[in-house]
Parts: sequence; C-alpha cells; structure tokens
Amino acid sequence: MAKKTNKRAVKAGNLHSNVKKEKIISKNKAKKFELDSYGQKDHFSFSRRLSKIDGIRPFSIAALAVLFGFFNSYHQATMFENDRHFSHLSSLEREMTFRTEMGLYYFYYKTLTESHSFLDGLNHIMNDNLTEYPSIINTLERFTLYPEVLLAAGYRNIQAAADFLNVSLKECWQVLRGDDLPPIESCEGIGDPTYFYVTTVFLLNGLVGSLIFLFGTILSDSLSGGMLAAACFFFNHGECTRVQWTPPLRESFGYPLFLLQMMLVSLLLKCQKSSFSHSFIIAIPSFLFMLSWQFAQFALLTQLIVLFGVYILNFTSSSTFKHILQGHMISLLLAVVFLFGNKMLIASFYTSTLLICYLIVLSEDIYKKFNSPIIIMVMKGISLMVGCILIKLLLTTILHVEDDAHIWNILKSKFTSYKDFHTMLYTCAAEFDFLPSEAYVELTKTFLLPIGVSTVAVLLYLILCKRLDSFELHGYSDVLYNIFQCLAFFIMAALVMRLKLFFTPHLCLLVSLTMSAKFFRFLDTKEVRFYILFGLLGTMSVQGIANIKHQRNIIGEFSNPDLEELISWINATLPEDAVFAGPMPTMANILLSTRRPIVNHPHYENAQLRERTHKVYQIFSRKPVIEVYNTLQTMKIEYVILERSWCFGKRREGCAMVDLWDNEDLVNRDKENFCQKIGRNPYPFRKIFRNSLYTVLSL
Repeated sequence: MAKKTNKRAVKAGNLHSNVKKEKIISKNKAKKFELDSYGQKDHFSFSRRLSKIDGIRPFSIAALAVLFGFFNSYHQATMFENDRHFSHLSSLEREMTFRTEMGLYYFYYKTLTESHSFLDGLNHIMNDNLTEYPSIINTLERFTLYPEVLLAAGYRNIQAAADFLNVSLKECWQVLRGDDLPPIESCEGIGDPTYFYVTTVFLLNGLVGSLIFLFGTILSDSLSGGMLAAACFFFNHGECTRVQWTPPLRESFGYPLFLLQMMLVSLLLKCQKSSFSHSFIIAIPSFLFMLSWQFAQFALLTQLIVLFGVYILNFTSSSTFKHILQGHMISLLLAVVFLFGNKMLIASFYTSTLLICYLIVLSEDIYKKFNSPIIIMVMKGISLMVGCILIKLLLTTILHVEDDAHIWNILKSKFTSYKDFHTMLYTCAAEFDFLPSEAYVELTKTFLLPIGVSTVAVLLYLILCKRLDSFELHGYSDVLYNIFQCLAFFIMAALVMRLKLFFTPHLCLLVSLTMSAKFFRFLDTKEVRFYILFGLLGTMSVQGIANIKHQRNIIGEFSNPDLEELISWINATLPEDAVFAGPMPTMANILLSTRRPIVNHPHYENAQLRERTHKVYQIFSRKPVIEVYNTLQTMKIEYVILERSWCFGKRREGCAMVDLWDNEDLVNRDKENFCQKIGRNPYPFRKIFRNSLYTVLSL
C-alpha cells in the first residue's frame, strides 16, 4: 500500500513537474512574444508596430501626428508672413525675396507655370540657354529641379480646374507703399503662383513635425517618447530648421524625405525580418530624396557608413543590411536615369561606398574563415576604406569629374592653412563656419543637449557594456544606428554650421529614448512614464516657450527699392537678349525677374561654373581694367553689375572680395581695386545706370 502511495506520489510529482515545465515553456513563449512586441522578430508593418505602443490605437497616434504636422506648418507659415509681410508684396517684390539659389530655383518654376503648355516649359528648362550663356544646359541634369516640376504641374492643374469651374483662387488689392514708391497690386491665395509655391513648401514641411513624433514613438516604443521628441523639436525650432526664412532651398524638399527614409530604415532594423520587397520601401524615399537635393549623396553616404558600423559590430544581420543596400542601389539607379546620367552622382563617394559595402556583404563566407571576430571586423573595415577609394578614383578618372573637388578643399581648409579663391568664398560665409558656441548654449538652455548626451551615454553603456541579457544583440540595431547617425550629423554640423539642421532634429529623436521601458525598467507603467514626461516638459518649456515666442515676435517687412529700381530699369530699357554678369546672388534675381541671359549664377557645385565665376569676379580684384575688360569680352558679356557692398564691404577680417584675390594675385596686390578705378574713369567700360547700391557697366 505504501509502495502504491509512493508510486502515486511519484506520478503526482512527475505530473507536477510536467505541468511546471509546460508553465515554463508557456512563460518562455510569452516572453518571446513580449520580445516580438518590441519588434525583435516582427514583420515590417507600421500598423502592427503602432498597435503595440502603450496599448493605444493607431488611429489616435495618427491623429496626434497630423496635429503636430499642422502646428509645424502653421508655425512656419506665420513666421514667414510676419518676417516679410508677404501677403502685401507685389509679384516683383516676392520674387526679390528669393535671393541666391532660391531665385534660381524659382525661375524654373516660373518658366513652367508661364509657358504656353507644361511640355513647352519642360522643353525650355531641359534646353536652357539663359542660365549659363552661351552654353545650353539641361537643368534637370545639372540641378535637382523635380520639386519645381511637380509644383508647376500641380499649379497648372489647379488653375485649369478653377478656370473650368469659373472660380477665383486669389484675392487682389492695391497697396500704398509710401516713401515715394508707386502703389502696387498684391494678390493672396493659391491662385497666385508664388503663394501656391510657398504654401506647398510649408505644407510639406509640416510632415517634419509629424515624422519627428512618429519616429520618436517607434524608436522608444512609447507614445511619451514621441511627444517628448516633438516638444523638443518645437522648443528648439530655430536650431532645427530654416525653411521659414528660405522656402525654395533644396533642404525644404529634401529633409522631410530623408527623415521618412531614416524612420523606415530604423523600422526595418527593429524588425530584423526582411525580404527583397522591403528594399523597395527603402528605395522610394531615397530616390525622391536624391531628386530633391544635390546634397542627398553626402547625407546617404553617412547612413551607409553608420549602417556598416552597426553591421560589422554584429548588431544587425547581413541579410537585413543587404536588403537596405539593395534599396539604396535601386534608388541610385533610378536617380541616375531621372537626372540624365548626372556624373557627379555616379562618381561620388556614395556610389563607391555603396558598391564596396555590397561586395563585402556578398563575401560574408570568405571573411568567416578568419574565425576571430576582431580580425573579421578589422578586415571588413580595411576592405571598405581601400575599396571605396579605389572605386572612387576609377569612376572619377573614367568620367573626368571634378565637380566635388571644392568639398574636399573646404574640409582641408578646416584643418590646415590651405585656402584658395573658391574655398574662401565658402568659408567666409557664416553658414559654412564651424558650429558656434552660441548653438551649444541655446541647446543647453532648453536642456536638449544635457538630456540627449546623458541618455546616449547611458544607452551606450547598457548596450555595449552590459549587453542586457533579456535581448539579443540584434534587438539594439535601430537604437545603435540612430545614435551613430546622430554622431555623424554632429561631426557634419561641427564642421559646417548650416548642417545643424541634420543634427538638432536627430538629437530630439534620441531624447525620446529617455521614455523607453525597453532600457529603463522603472518606466514599465503608463503612469510613471507620463509623470516623467510632464517633469521633463516642464523643465524644458521654460526656455522652450520663450524661444517660440521670440520666433513669433520677429516682425518685419521686405523692401529693396534699389534692386527693384535696377530690375525695372533693365526691363524697360535693355533688349531681351542683353547678357549680364556680376555677383552670384544678384544674377539669380536678374534671371528670375528680367529673363535676361546670365553668365554666372549661385549654383556653385559645377567645376566649369566655378571657373566662369572666377573670371567674372575679376571685377572685384586689383587687376588692370583693360585686362578685366578683355576677359569679360571673351565670355560674350555685354553688361556687368557692380554691387557696392561687394566692392567695399567686408563680412569679416580677410574676407572682403579684394582679400580673396590678394591671396592668389600677388602681382597686383598693392594696386587699387577695380571698383575704385572704375569710379574715377570707367573707360573702356561705359556707365549706363547707377543708384545707391548698384552700378551697371556696358562693355
């Protein structure tokens, strides 16, 4: 009887053991499912991703994203209007607000909207003989003008629909300007081509507010993280973007697309279960980014290098990395086709890095023969550097490309005493200087920089040192990618101040990880997260709200009577085929508002154009007048515009235009400059126009 009882006890014990094992298995499955909810082995799906965040429905998250987007769009449009009183400017005055490259880009949009037909306008910009007279260039190949093409098509269609329905899409009135200036007609509404253009830009950039929120939410797996990232963006808006002051610049179109692309890359890394179809998801925004901004190749280059670092550290699988690279390759091939074989893109470091990265991934089995992870890492790193340089040199030699040489000269000038005329034109501009200390101070006042740096430091410690046992290494790839990407952006911004538009928004995204329960276990309940969120927002909002108020209190009104007088005189006096040369920013306005041919312009990325401008800018040198005259004549220039601030102004020590020439023209270094000589005796030139700012010389 006792034996039977013992047997029963053993059986009961076994049964209890089996039940316990089943519970453990069930618990492990639940744990695995919990890990999957963080996206470790999940599918590439926004709806599934968003449905797992704080138990909130995707519709609610999408509604919040739309709200943040609306606020950003409204905020930028209001600042733009407050700064220029754009609604009460004439068409000419609105065009004059688009200085430098902005005027150049808007000219092509204007050409497309005013042509007899859209195809006729497209033919004009693809066979353009006004921008670099007497050369005929395809501006779609030379410049990234597809945003203007799409905007012009949209405007023409909307206007055609309004005409068909007999509906007016604009309201016009007369504005009295005072100061002895004649009254002008001003129109407001999307029926006005300029208004349609800037309104579309601000609507597109509303997406940045939406994407910052969504990106932060997905990255931190927390709605609180997304809200914190969006708040940081608004509190530091002046350090994150300048689209409110310069709508037509390429970054206004390119950055929202790049932000979307980075979010999709992060999502793919988070899921770690990819297929070739996901390559197309990466390819679409990458392709549009390259068609929108010539700088895209450099931004995407940093992404490739960062992803390669994540890959060789074994934080992502070779399969996932390969599919991302395939997305890049698809977008590059499409971009080369749509940009009509743009040589600068084909021979770029981006292309060579992409090719060598793909070859390294395909050669994975060869590297595994080394057995040691450290040796494999080192060998892959050496392969990347050597292969990238060799492919770059090969492509540059075959295609005879020198367009990007000035970029490396600029970097060279940052660390050495090297300087030449073209380099100094860049480095003398404040936006190409090192990131000033004021920027660090501003980011510290809102606590963005201290919180961001401390969060990154803790995360790197947890990932690289602790390697939390609850997750596989691949579980950190999205976070590690964004940390390294932000570091790359910081290096870019530190070297060239204008590139802080990449760094500051990404720092806002990293701050969202402060709310990630994946790393900080005490944040496992909504209540704790929201308490901490409100505490952080309360701390940041003191200076953040002051920053927003300061931006919205910037009140101004655009007026440039000297330039308006010059343009009106040219339109009324000179023939339509009169050829002009002069300061690059002014040339963009002459082309835009008079449609006269110009010889040089502000798009300085082309080697031949840099050489043209170098010759034209002899008008600011100390060379003999007759020598300058002969040089300009050989370029078929008929009229030269001198601008007083360019002749005698000085942006900083050693940066007057004559100083740039003194650096290389040692023979004439002690002579009077051209402007002074012309002021006394213009021969062999002839003065035909002059006001307080501009002088026009006829050859």
